[in-house]
Amino acid sequence: MPINKSTGLAAEMGVTDEMMACPVPRVPLIDPDNIPEHLRTELAPLYERGIKRWGTVSRFIRLLGWAPGFVEGWQKMDGGLRVRHRDSDPEYVRMPQLVIIKTALLTQCNN
Repeated sequence: MPINKSTGLAAEMGVTDEMMACPVPRVPLIDPDNIPEHLRTELAPLYERGIKRWGTVSRFIRLLGWAPGFVEGWQKMDGGLRVRHRDSDPEYVRMPQLVIIKTALLTQCNN
């Protein structure tokens, strides 16, 4: 089975370079301004917390939005690992970002 060197996948899978450059998630993202009614009570405060902390709601959090408990859990972990160091020690926050970027470069991940 021949492998496409740019995507790292078999040609029969039909995954193009364009799809790899800007992948569309299988689960729709929940935008902060378009939260479904049945999730609004739980999710809106969590999104507001994310905007207050980072100025935006990341794609990852918007994906997790379908399960507000996961968003809350992620924000608790993020608060313990990064938020408390954001102002006092910016290098602490930068280092994991550099690790993510370096890993993406080594694995040729462009997402």
